[in-house]
Amino acid sequence: MLGPPVAAAESDTAGGAQSMTVIGGDASARDCFNAASIAARRDYSDPKSVASCTHALEHSRLTDRDRIATFVNRGILYLAQRELDRAAADFDAAIGMNPASGEVFVDRGNIAYMRRSYDAAISDYTRAVELGLEMDHIAYFNRAMAYEHLRNFDGAKADYRRALELEPQWFMPRVRLDSLMQASAAQPAAGAER
Repeated sequence: MLGPPVAAAESDTAGGAQSMTVIGGDASARDCFNAASIAARRDYSDPKSVASCTHALEHSRLTDRDRIATFVNRGILYLAQRELDRAAADFDAAIGMNPASGEVFVDRGNIAYMRRSYDAAISDYTRAVELGLEMDHIAYFNRAMAYEHLRNFDGAKADYRRALELEPQWFMPRVRLDSLMQASAAQPAAGAER
């Protein structure tokens, strides 16, 4: 389940939080998943929604998989509330339990992006791509935006193109790529104007 990549990208905020399904667990863990699913789509979370996640983590018998999912889901809720330190702590806990989940690296990369730590964001998005994830076009798109901020326009163009290859109907990579191409064309050749 993806968050608000299009709306978020328009405001130049990395998008694409991915909630994780809870297979077992109790009602609190499922409520946490449902709240995170909504938060990921709307980029908004009621502060009270975190309580179900915390209750599940502290009082429920969760499998390791469901505990990881609940950390991710609570992290998404914190991210939607712009509680970046708390979100990062939950994503780090999930990665500590399962360092092979590409989706969690996208989520953590989004925090680095929001903090303007673009090198760290690129590192997490790259790790997500290496591990594989269901909607990898989001990782490429977000990494391209981070490359843009670092003025690595070749890297940005390559990742926007890759995002388009993976998701041809998604308009945001096309918009960003076209903007970069126009900016490149408008720049005079090095040494041409003296």
